[in-house]
Amino acid sequence: MAINVNAPTTNQLSANKTAKNTGSEQTLEAKSSNGMNNASSDDVVELSDRGREMEALESSIQSLPDVDQDKVNSIRSAITNGEYEIDYDKLASAFRRFESEL
Repeated sequence: MAINVNAPTTNQLSANKTAKNTGSEQTLEAKSSNGMNNASSDDVVELSDRGREMEALESSIQSLPDVDQDKVNSIRSAITNGEYEIDYDKLASAFRRFESEL
C-alpha cells in the first residue's frame, strides 16, 4: 500500500483512529484489572522482621531531641571557663575534606 505523505487517505485516517481507540481501551482494561478497585477485605500487608526493626528504630529516633543540650552546656561552660581547646590541625583537615567533596 502506497502512503501519500502530503495527504493521508480516508482509509489511513480511519485505520489510525481504530488503532488509537483499541490502544486506549486496552489501557483502560489494564488499569481496571490492576487497580485498587478490586481489593478485597482479605488483603493483608505484613512487615518483615527487618521492616519491624526499621520501624522501631525510626520511632526511637523520632523521640530523640534535636539538640544534645547536655553537650551544649558542657561546651558552653568550657568556653566560659577558658578550658575549651581547639585542635587547629583537625579543624583544617575537616575543612579540606569538606571542600574536596564539593
